[in-house]
Amino acid sequence: MERESPVLLTERLSKSYGPHPVLVDVGFTLRAGTIAVVSGANGTGKSTLLRCIAGLVPFEGTASVSGAPAGSLEARRTVGYLPQTVSLPENVTVGEVLSFFAKLRGADGLCILPEGFLPADERPVGVLSGGQRQRVALAIALLGFPKLLLLDEPVANLDELGREGFWETLRGVAEVGAAALVASPMPGDLAGVADRAIVLDEGRIVFDGPMDGDHALVRLRARGTEPDPREARA
Repeated sequence: MERESPVLLTERLSKSYGPHPVLVDVGFTLRAGTIAVVSGANGTGKSTLLRCIAGLVPFEGTASVSGAPAGSLEARRTVGYLPQTVSLPENVTVGEVLSFFAKLRGADGLCILPEGFLPADERPVGVLSGGQRQRVALAIALLGFPKLLLLDEPVANLDELGREGFWETLRGVAEVGAAALVASPMPGDLAGVADRAIVLDEGRIVFDGPMDGDHALVRLRARGTEPDPREARA
């Protein structure tokens, strides 16, 4: 039987700013139900990779989401994206901002989140703490049950309870067929959550394999301090 087509496919994806390469020949696939963490030291291209796949910046090579070119209207309709820096309007309530983005995405409602995860609908966004704003931004990314989630350090500013609630939700979304690519400087933070680790070094994939519990070694690879015989540079 023919294997299911990947939710995400990248081939020789490269991005430079002027003479400075940020991503070099990045290629991998993600299939439905997979949670992958992309890791590496600061400046290795994690956030840029997510922005390319989301269609926010031009790049060389190819990337497709469920067969549609990255950045196309068809692809955007199936992607939930959370940037590293979140900006929300200050003078509206939580309920109003969620309703606005739901209408923008053509979504009927929120993806199910743990009870108490979100601030009350009537709370003005302007009075929310950084962690509460992050919770609202996570809810926006989950609107409409996207096929692909691109999450750039999604639990930054969340307390332990909030982190646990979100990871539980992410596992539930994956169980119903979504794929997720999560940028994190510390892949061990996703122990028990992610299936796979993709490590970048100077814009290249230097490790792509299962999250097998050897998180300390994965962290060392992300810093470029531990050689690995399984490395496969592009």
